[in-house]
Amino acid sequence: MCENVLLITIDSLRYDSTPQTEGDERSSLDDSQSNTTSFTRAFATGPGTTPSFPAMITGTLPLSYGGLGPLTDERPRVAANLQSHGITTAAFQCNPFLSEHFNYEVGYDQFKDYQNPLMGIATKIFPRGIEINNPKLARIDDTLHITDLIKKSYQAIKGKPRPYVSAEVITDDTIEWLQTANQPFFCWTHYMDVHHPCFPPQEYRQEYDVGDVTQTDVSDWYSALLRDPESLSNNETINLRKLYNASIAYVDDQIQRIVDLLKTQGLYENTTIIITSDHGELFGDHEQYGKPERMFDELLHVPLIITNGPDYLEDAQDQLVSLLDIPPVIHDIFKIDIPTEYEGQLPGVDEPRSVIMAEHEVQGEVIVGARSLEWLYEGDEIVDEHRLFDLRDGFAPAEINDPDGKLVRKTVLSRLNELDVDARYLQGNMEEDVESRLEDLGYL
Repeated sequence: MCENVLLITIDSLRYDSTPQTEGDERSSLDDSQSNTTSFTRAFATGPGTTPSFPAMITGTLPLSYGGLGPLTDERPRVAANLQSHGITTAAFQCNPFLSEHFNYEVGYDQFKDYQNPLMGIATKIFPRGIEINNPKLARIDDTLHITDLIKKSYQAIKGKPRPYVSAEVITDDTIEWLQTANQPFFCWTHYMDVHHPCFPPQEYRQEYDVGDVTQTDVSDWYSALLRDPESLSNNETINLRKLYNASIAYVDDQIQRIVDLLKTQGLYENTTIIITSDHGELFGDHEQYGKPERMFDELLHVPLIITNGPDYLEDAQDQLVSLLDIPPVIHDIFKIDIPTEYEGQLPGVDEPRSVIMAEHEVQGEVIVGARSLEWLYEGDEIVDEHRLFDLRDGFAPAEINDPDGKLVRKTVLSRLNELDVDARYLQGNMEEDVESRLEDLGYL
């Protein structure tokens, strides 16, 4: 019986971009390993970080409890529930939307989100950013004013470094914690490197034939991708996809470091490892780019790979599964009662889902989607339009009142009827560094 759970999330990883192993090569994302279940139809609860992570971290749909924005006190917390039962908890992540500024730190004995005013310094030189609360740096800075010097130097360089710490830093800190953590433990590790602007280490860029691409190139191309994708050449678009794939390979290797550590420490056999993503990314699919407020499979269909999990999961590997189902599984692994507030279920135990739900919000206006195996319905109040798609023929548009789409249509209309969403998305005082990093990541 497993005593520990390690939840690893990879920002922006599409299901169809999950690495496939070849020959004798092993991968942390290899679903052919023993005691591993890979779900072929796992879906996020929204096409972005903010509508997706409430499912995994709170067990609730994103527009429940008043909508997006900082997590409210009323929302349940997986970590807090586990902590109250004596589980040691930790989290390592650097997405501003998942930081303490959005109340994601609740329930963790150790929570590191790497938020600091000088986060933008290139991680190759300062992989953790320059942390002004570091006593040693502070003493040096009092004498040499090195912080101001470095800031002025980087202001002279065109192109911004990545607005997140590298996967290597996240991995180092996760490994350091795992080496001394009391059992049983729950650890959440989140990687941002697959999120644009992608700029993995040189060896990975060279492997994917983008070794000559600079950070300035990536910054310029990503800005164009968000604002004017038609201005990009075909070669530039191809290079962005190569950088995306190179970043996936880099993160995959970093995850393997954690798996190797678990094996070295004798923790692997009694640790359930859950690997998934919060959403995908469009690269011209449906003639769109990035993460529009839509419910396309390329945005919602995500990998979900569970190693050393309960046996019953195998019965659900080809069923519709929601990221909402992760918290109930985690509780069941620890033999802790599943809170009634959770909106997920146990795959392979409960009745298979007939539909999965996803939703998003923009300034108080919402879009809700429901997907069955054959149909997708979008109730889009953002642009005041409802849409039905026949998935048996790609994403073929269908008549809105097609009787075969009744189930997904009814599901969406019911959810829209019950929602009373507050426009809390970015209200309140946002620290300048957090707002700047969200802008660099393309959120604002």
